[in-house]
Amino acid sequence: MTRRLKLLTGLSTLAVIGAFSLAGCGGEGEGSESESGDTSSAYSGESESEGTTVATGAEAESESASLTGDPASDDVEYLRLMGLVRGHLNAFIELYHGGEIDMALMHVKHPESELYSSLAPAFAARSKPGFADELKALADAASTHGDIDEAYSTVVDAIEFHTPNMSVAKKLLAVSGIVRTAADEFDIGVEDDGIISNMHEYQDAYGFLIASRDILSGIQSQDVDDVEAINVAHEQIEAAWLSFDGLTASQTEGRASTIFGAAARVEIAARGLM
Repeated sequence: MTRRLKLLTGLSTLAVIGAFSLAGCGGEGEGSESESGDTSSAYSGESESEGTTVATGAEAESESASLTGDPASDDVEYLRLMGLVRGHLNAFIELYHGGEIDMALMHVKHPESELYSSLAPAFAARSKPGFADELKALADAASTHGDIDEAYSTVVDAIEFHTPNMSVAKKLLAVSGIVRTAADEFDIGVEDDGIISNMHEYQDAYGFLIASRDILSGIQSQDVDDVEAINVAHEQIEAAWLSFDGLTASQTEGRASTIFGAAARVEIAARGLM
């Protein structure tokens, strides 16, 4: 009961301060524009490599930037980064099967990408092999327009194998971090008038939110406080989901502040368990 009261008190306070403080600081070292200041290109901040892309510039900095610590020793940060890998793959597979092949290729990352490279020391620290070969096989299959379903399933299985067993509170903190990164990407991709000026960042945000929802759906507990916090997180992610109008929309009525607020509320739910 004490935990639940702390959770509910925190959620009521958030209505006053949450969205403003999070939207103001960004949380990831990014502003509302790309490093170049040019958001007119649908895929600014990307470079081509063997038919796929490697994150560069503001995107790489945003996604790999640590929120809570070193992923080699911090399970929350480790799971957040793993969730971002999952998010890219979510956007990739949905676009690929939707016939948007060129867009899909922008989301399948080679193992040399900044995001995966930042995880390599964390794999070593946990005596895990990593999944560089599986990622490369998927990227290669995608770039040659081959059958990607088996390669995709193999990568997803590898990610599950590398996911640590953590407390509900820590998992929710990681989910909050993924949602916050989605908010950052959405803020870059969508203008104040709702025009989607950077499709790639908008699609990143979409994929990251799916990843956060998938991770959340896998959290199980019989503890009443845990269940309360998990339910809050589900509600917030579903609210954030309303900001999206599909992966290839040209305009949306969604707001980054909605997603930032959802991230904050999930974090408060997590910290109410600590």
